[in-house]
Formats: sequence, C-alpha cells, structure tokens
Amino acid sequence: MLNLKEIKPYHEKVTLIGMMGTGKSKLGRQIANILKFNFYDVDHMVEKEFNMTIRELFQKHGEIFFRKIEKETICNLILKINKNKEKVIISLGGGGFDNEETRKLLLSNTSVIWLNTPLDILVKRVGDGSKRPMIKGRTRESIMQLLDVRTKYYSLCHNQIDTDKLNQNQVIEKLICLISNQSNIAIK
Repeated sequence: MLNLKEIKPYHEKVTLIGMMGTGKSKLGRQIANILKFNFYDVDHMVEKEFNMTIRELFQKHGEIFFRKIEKETICNLILKINKNKEKVIISLGGGGFDNEETRKLLLSNTSVIWLNTPLDILVKRVGDGSKRPMIKGRTRESIMQLLDVRTKYYSLCHNQIDTDKLNQNQVIEKLICLISNQSNIAIK
C-alpha cells in the first residue's frame, strides 16, 4: 500500500459526475486538497456569476436558461484549464452530463468518474429536496425519474465507483486509485 506522499497522479483533469447527494462537491474538494489540484464546482461557479442559488436561477429564468449557462460555464472552464495546464477536479451538477456537447467535451478532455449511489441513500441525503430545483413533489419519485433519464448518460463515463457499501474514506481511496492509476492506496 502507498501512502499519500507517494501518489503521482496519472490523470490530471478529472470530472466527477452523478446524482445530487452523491458527494461530488464534498469528495471532490477533499481529493483536490489531497492531490494539490485546483477544485471547480460548476454549480457554485454559476451561482457566483449570477449571485443567486441554482434554485433561484431555475425559478427566475427556467431550466433551459440554466442549462445554457451551465454548458457555457463548462466550455469556458475547460478552455481555461487547458490553456493554463491546470491539474483539476471538477464537480459537475447532476444534470450537466445530460447535454451531448458537454458530455463529449468532458469525455475528451478529462477523466470522467461516475459516483453511483443507490436511490435509498440519495433520498436520505437529499431530504425534502427543497433546495434542489429538479425535485418536484415527492423526493423519492423525483429522484427515480431523474435516474431513469440520467443513468444512460452517466454510464458513458470512463470509470464508475459504486458507493453503496463504501464509507467516505473508502470512496476517497478508490478515487485516488483511479486518478493515480494505482491499484491499492491507503489513506494515512
């Protein structure tokens, strides 16, 4: 087993995808800190640019407007990252990978990793969904409908981590193994 000081990243541009509540932002930030990569949360970038939450953007401008802005943000981010030769972890909003152009851009410029989390865990983490604009009515049914649509896109990723039987440290270890192209790393 390697310790963190011995890790040499193989993939220098990584995008985390998956449903809301999978831990993309939280884990992405932690991995970026461990590997000394820059971290970008696309939803946070959009919120900062418009000075409103994603939910407020959806309410004021609608989903079509949000998806357009999200796509532009991702395109500009990839251009910046490539120009500056940055080592990065990108956390993508749950629906960001639905767009074909965005998907092709990320798949050709980054290593895309799907954090696949079971429905029951997502429902527990998302709670009543009041801060999630894609949750309409009952949380469980809304997430199931979104999963039905998004799974076919998520499955086009380069790598998938099934998080259902893993604790947070184990998910981090698996992510670092994928990023560093190592088979076994212990977080110390």
